[in-house]
Amino acid sequence: MTFTPRAGWADTPEPVRAAVAEALGAAIVRHSDLHGGMSPGPAAGLWLADGRQVFVKAASAEVRAHNHKMILQEAAILDVLPRSVPAPRRLAAVEYGPWAALATTWAAGATATAWTDASIEAVAHACRTASWHRAPGSLPPVAQRIFDFDGWARSAETGANDDWEAAYVGPAADVVAGWENWTAGDALVHRDLRLDNTTVDAGKGSAVLVDWAYAAAGAAWIDLAQLAADVVATGHVGGPRVATDRAYQLLRTLPPEASRFVVGLAGMWCIRAATVPDTFNLRISSWRRARSAALRPLVARLITDFRQGDRNGK
Repeated sequence: MTFTPRAGWADTPEPVRAAVAEALGAAIVRHSDLHGGMSPGPAAGLWLADGRQVFVKAASAEVRAHNHKMILQEAAILDVLPRSVPAPRRLAAVEYGPWAALATTWAAGATATAWTDASIEAVAHACRTASWHRAPGSLPPVAQRIFDFDGWARSAETGANDDWEAAYVGPAADVVAGWENWTAGDALVHRDLRLDNTTVDAGKGSAVLVDWAYAAAGAAWIDLAQLAADVVATGHVGGPRVATDRAYQLLRTLPPEASRFVVGLAGMWCIRAATVPDTFNLRISSWRRARSAALRPLVARLITDFRQGDRNGK
């Protein structure tokens, strides 16, 4: 998933690269640029003279201040995560002029382009492992990491764009109401769970969660709910129907609020596609619109469950 071309590591100013090498305590002997994601800054695998392979990403505030801020925010978060959380470990954080760089341990495994049953299972286990931990005290409440969750309510005010919205926007807004209360909790929440923010080791059946800049304290089921949404929005190798089925089955194992969260995510993507301009990531509105549309069959099914009072098969 690529929204804007990433700069190459070799294009990063030499003093920044030198500072990273100094902070890591070893010379960089070669690198491999990585692609994808929402940042224009470089991301790369580095091979060091002492034999280590590490991951590094960097951003210039002069190119995009948000990404610069997120690198420093993630560095601080990685410092307080318990060692038993399936996350990379911070090795170095460097600031030089407008640049910030973060180097972490290399996350074993690979990132695919579509979900499989095996990757769902591995990532779900990683989410549960993370949420077993109480969030470090320096992390904010998850409500501060959730944006535009009033999307369906705002869409209802502006009027339906098609027959689906006419039928479901009002009920969807009702389902999501009060989200600030029912998402609260003290569990460690990654909060940005997507396939491209994971690596899966197929041989071991394990996963690592990466990109922790939005971590927060919240309800323990949040990352699993976001996993369910992403299985549908990103896609499953078995196709849309399989994706929707796998997501629904996962949600059936979680509290009813997890389904409400998925409905809220669909509304968030819908309203952000309609109201947030593509000032930097030129494809992000179409990406958000496609994710919201992909979730429509699941959202409709979940709303029907709530209407029938059969959310948990009772």
